[in-house]
Amino acid sequence: MTIDPITINRDIRSELQEKKYATISADEFSIVQPLTAAMQNLWMDWNDLEQDNYLKDNACFRLRRFAYIYFLPGTGEILPFPETPYFQSSELNSYAGGIQRKFAPLLDSTLTNKFLHELIRFNFRQFPVSMKKAQQPWKLDVHQVRIVATPDEAGSPTPEGIHHDENDFVCMHLANRKNAVGGVSTVYDNNRNPLESGTLHQPMDSMIVWDPQVMHGVSPIHPQNPSEQAVRDTLLIGYSYDPDIKRPEQPTRSYCG
Repeated sequence: MTIDPITINRDIRSELQEKKYATISADEFSIVQPLTAAMQNLWMDWNDLEQDNYLKDNACFRLRRFAYIYFLPGTGEILPFPETPYFQSSELNSYAGGIQRKFAPLLDSTLTNKFLHELIRFNFRQFPVSMKKAQQPWKLDVHQVRIVATPDEAGSPTPEGIHHDENDFVCMHLANRKNAVGGVSTVYDNNRNPLESGTLHQPMDSMIVWDPQVMHGVSPIHPQNPSEQAVRDTLLIGYSYDPDIKRPEQPTRSYCG
């Protein structure tokens, strides 16, 4: 019997079916020992993000890296696509939609990180999808995002406000939080009525949303100690069912581990 490297003792699939979202605290995860070092190595990659050049009014509160990834759930195969701009429609993202945003790519150390691979697979196991969809390809958009704030500039994790992300499912995992107040995550119904609010405090505090069924947003962060900047690091993984997507060329280095 194969033991999944990341597990949780809750029926997240049923929770998603009923509520269309689920929150998971870090202490609910069981992670096999060999993966914990890879998890810590993954969080270190947030120290090498680049400035988001698509913020308005010369703001500089967000740094990030990004990649599109091919994921075949039936085999667990994970392959990065060639560097491609990130696009959201202006209807869904009134802040920065309708343009091709060219972000710094994920580092090779991130793309090959074993914990990231297992987290991608863990997330998918929670989704209430049909057997057919579970055997066909999905396109993922993977974002490393750092929000920073100073007394002179608040950091806004979602400057677009309450929104959808244009995926089937979106998983949000906290990587780090330091000297920050605020950053309250709220899930809304599609009429923008709030359903539940909470704050991601510890690395791996997580939220999963069934994106077409609910909306979400996060309040700005501010420094608790005004002499230091506030930091909020998150890993965002959007899953989009795309059965006709072509498998990218096998890279020189394998990303299937």
